[in-house]
Amino acid sequence: MDKGLKTLLDTYWDAGGWGHREPTAEDFEQAKREGYMFDPPTVRTHDETLGLLRLVLERISPSDVANAFLYSLSTRKLQYRSALGSYYYALAIPKHTHDKLENCYLCNWMPLQGYGYNVLNFERYKWGGVRHTKPEYALFDLEQFLLLPKVTPSPEDWDILKSILYAMKELPKSKKAGAYRELITKKKLLKSNKSEVEVLLNILGISGILSGQDAPCYCDEFVNVYQRSPREHTNDYETLHRGLIRKMREQHRYNPRIPRGQSTELVPTGTLHNSLRFVLQAHFRVYASCGYARFHARS
Repeated sequence: MDKGLKTLLDTYWDAGGWGHREPTAEDFEQAKREGYMFDPPTVRTHDETLGLLRLVLERISPSDVANAFLYSLSTRKLQYRSALGSYYYALAIPKHTHDKLENCYLCNWMPLQGYGYNVLNFERYKWGGVRHTKPEYALFDLEQFLLLPKVTPSPEDWDILKSILYAMKELPKSKKAGAYRELITKKKLLKSNKSEVEVLLNILGISGILSGQDAPCYCDEFVNVYQRSPREHTNDYETLHRGLIRKMREQHRYNPRIPRGQSTELVPTGTLHNSLRFVLQAHFRVYASCGYARFHARS
């Protein structure tokens, strides 16, 4: 582990969990040189943030984002995992303006708090991000993503993803996302802990990979903060988006646009491009039958 990354993690986390320990000036400067910590950022308005987001999106290939997410599954390099949630949420944000330095209840923007980018980067490296549905985090996350080397997923990464998706079949219809998280953790489908799995499922929900008929992903129906489902604390599991994972059941299909009982190629849905679904379509077919989706790798 780079010393700068250790400084970042030690600043906000110890054996007891969350905390704050000021690094020495020398350690902070080294962490800055290595790209892990930052000076306080320039205050950006809502419209500046969304304008920069649009520019960043133009520079990012959706296949690179999808490959990075997959690559993170076997390597546990969580900085690669985060971008999928940020990318997909940022794509879905409708054009609008907001001229006040206070929360925007359409897109969930708020002025960046005093902690600046350091807490955001800590969450990015610790869990794969937390605030994907906040434009200020999405912008930071995607700007940092552009600095990472491009990666290629391995066959093991695809196998891990398949095992995660297949695992949903083992859950009774009455179970909620907490049980899905517990199952993935218990089966040790990938190197992770409960918090990392929780974030992983949130990202899959935000991007529409896991979504329910009664709760479409943001690209299919973008709703404001007031219309999003309240946070749920069932099984100590708190969703960070509009309740996509909370409402997910075994009968919910991988692609909500595929008619029940029909075999078809996996295709992007909605008006916007789903990066991971686009990459997956070359590898999987979905059979939406018996009330759930069964996944088969193509030879």
